Amino acid sequence: MSAGATSASNSVSTAKQTTISATPLAESLVLLAVLTVVQRLVGFVRGVLFCRWLSPEQLGQWDLLFGFLMLAGPLVVLGVPGTFGRYVEYYNQRQQLRTFLKRTGIVSLVLAIIGCVSLVIWNREAAQMLFNETTSYNTIVAAAITLAAVVGFNYLIELFIGMRQMRVVSILQFVNSLIFAVVGLGLIQFWEATSMAVILSYGIACAVTFVLGGFFLLSKYHLLPSETEISTNREFWAKLAPFAAWMWVANLLSNLFLVVDRYMIVHFGGFSPEQAAAEVANYHSSRVVPWLMASVAGLVIGVLLPHLSADWEAGRRREVGESSNLIVKLGSLVFTGGGVVILFAAPWLFSVVFNGKYDGGLAVLPWTVASCAWSSIGGLTLLYLYCAEKAEHVSLLYAVGLAFNICLNFLLLPRLGLEGAVLATAVSNGITFCVGLSLCKRLGMEVDSSTWMAVLLPMTLGFGLLIAAPIWIVCVWQAWLGHTILSNNEKQQIVDGIAMLRKRYVSGDKTASRGDAS
Repeated sequence: MSAGATSASNSVSTAKQTTISATPLAESLVLLAVLTVVQRLVGFVRGVLFCRWLSPEQLGQWDLLFGFLMLAGPLVVLGVPGTFGRYVEYYNQRQQLRTFLKRTGIVSLVLAIIGCVSLVIWNREAAQMLFNETTSYNTIVAAAITLAAVVGFNYLIELFIGMRQMRVVSILQFVNSLIFAVVGLGLIQFWEATSMAVILSYGIACAVTFVLGGFFLLSKYHLLPSETEISTNREFWAKLAPFAAWMWVANLLSNLFLVVDRYMIVHFGGFSPEQAAAEVANYHSSRVVPWLMASVAGLVIGVLLPHLSADWEAGRRREVGESSNLIVKLGSLVFTGGGVVILFAAPWLFSVVFNGKYDGGLAVLPWTVASCAWSSIGGLTLLYLYCAEKAEHVSLLYAVGLAFNICLNFLLLPRLGLEGAVLATAVSNGITFCVGLSLCKRLGMEVDSSTWMAVLLPMTLGFGLLIAAPIWIVCVWQAWLGHTILSNNEKQQIVDGIAMLRKRYVSGDKTASRGDAS
């Protein structure tokens, strides 16, 4: 063997030693499909039974509590876990992953303790903020305990996604959803049908899956290679902190954007605390099914970001832009189609499944579906911004959306009630989508005229099934047979991707995955 070949062999060997064994992209997508079907089925059944077994007031209170946990989880740790999708591979390739895990873990632990203790100390103030009354402070204490488990669970999920360990992510998220359903429904049936029972069951689910994930992390940690060069704390945080800070701001703004309409119903809708909780419950019932689309979009982003980041680091930036553009267009067709199905099933869903308890939710369902579709598709544009390390643009994006949401709620909520809040959120999601796509184009992402059609397609859902369904059918037909929506090159990319999946999972060819992930 020549010296050059020996050098190349040693280089490959070293690369294998310093790279975490990742789930290939094709396999990640298959696992994502399985996860979506099974886990979301469990979540859907759980959500339906919560709607049936809880009173509207208790369901509304749980919705407000869950929104708070989603807001506070990344908030208390200052966005540090949000950097994992972008920087785990960066430090892994430089043999500094041990240091990365130690430093981010310690900082996240200290910040989580401070946040949870603060919530316990100021529990009455938190109850006033969440429910516009102070008698639910015991529920806030339970929420503080749950928050600790949520932070730990989120830390590990973000870390394993960054490592591209999608088998582990799939198992942990499924177990979490299953435990939450079993314990939550059990406590409601055999203890008390209140938001306290639900919040405790969610904390138990997150705590158990955190422990399971911790065992797996320890087994992987011992297999990491020794570090030949360790950056100083100053160098480390100088690299990580700016991105983490912008991720923190982005998470804060995005999560505020997700929950601000419900808190405005509580504080500015002119309702009593009980009436406000009932209106929030109506809103919650209209989101049980549509929000599945947003959760699927979040999973897609988590799966694709590490792989697109690897392409970006390898200098294939044009390919990342083209892939992101295709993802947005396919997302528009898929999520709008999902919205059409939801609108078709809505009468049966609310009358039979929800037992006729939430007529207010049925009334606002079309614009809720449109809002969730816009949110799901718009979220896909974040892939390109994160790859380009433009987290500050994400913050700007959500700041614009949040400002529009608040202003429109102030304008429409007093006049139209719950319908005004839903319409304000839908319009704000559409505006955010447009702004995000514009930012991506300015940064070099491939955005053609057909991509802008994806912005308008979800709006048809707000006008009902009779308008949305025919337009969606025409768009799907045109996408497949014409050239207006998908180009020949994009269609070929789709065909090649399907062929790769069939080759790997039908024929059993384990070499059909992309080289950078196998």
